Amino acid sequence: MIEILLKNKKSFKAQTVGELSVSELDFHVMQFLDYKQSDLRWLEENYEMDFTIMKHFEDIEISSHFLENETQAAFHFSIPYYSKEKRMVEEPLFIIISQAGLFLFSSINLDTYFNETYPSKINSLLRITDLKGIFKFQFEFISDYFADITENLSRKVKALANDILIKKDFSSSVMDIITTYNFNNLLIKESLLETTRVLRLYLRSDWEKNEDLKESVRAELNDLNVISDYIQFNFDRLDDLKENVSNKIDLEQNHIFKMLTVVTVCISLPTFIAGVYGMNFEIMPELKLDYGYPIVLVAMICSAILPFIYFKRKKWF
Repeated sequence: MIEILLKNKKSFKAQTVGELSVSELDFHVMQFLDYKQSDLRWLEENYEMDFTIMKHFEDIEISSHFLENETQAAFHFSIPYYSKEKRMVEEPLFIIISQAGLFLFSSINLDTYFNETYPSKINSLLRITDLKGIFKFQFEFISDYFADITENLSRKVKALANDILIKKDFSSSVMDIITTYNFNNLLIKESLLETTRVLRLYLRSDWEKNEDLKESVRAELNDLNVISDYIQFNFDRLDDLKENVSNKIDLEQNHIFKMLTVVTVCISLPTFIAGVYGMNFEIMPELKLDYGYPIVLVAMICSAILPFIYFKRKKWF
């Protein structure tokens, strides 16, 4: 699917590039959702665009995240977001700006998430009248998005900490929740570091000299640095929660072991007495006593009760 924002602030959608006429397109933004190779070939033929960055975006080299030439500047951002299953996933977002306009490439799932989560911000794009302002909007939007998703995770971590530390109420699955939050925080951290690196490279690029967005980009970098501190705080808090839960689990296990020790001692002594008088030796004087049986029963009961009283006074339970 293709969504196009024209310079007259009108927008329309097309299913394929075959529905578009280059001579009639006077646009600011052209967004391709779940793009195909045929879409890229059409752009190469009509707008002489270079898609090298989209072929190697999984590489660690910086050229897979920011690449410029005389006619365009290409950006690759890794965007973490919550899927329909409420699981955090990561998908690439490509932004290419040229003299022809701004081109966006993403999945339908990511675009749907943005539209549902930020309808007012997306609509505000229609009020921007020039390409430079739209280009600036992309940086601001990404920075604000990282702030929002980090804040969302911070609230979840804080609520979990409240349950564990204050309410002292947690289930057996709490360690899985902590692991999930740690993974989500890690995804956000990695994506934010890539974004920070891309913006810093852009500040030193030739393209920036033409656009002159230095002050705006520096402001976004400052915001990203603050967000990075919150992400690190989430890591620290999750580590503390994990250690706290581990300590509580150890205490519970120690309590269980103590109880097992008490039960074992209380049972072993009566069992020992019963074993002695079950050996069936011929010469066992107690077997001929008139009150031998009740005496042994009393001895077995006392051998079970006395260890219980002892451990009770030791506060083992």
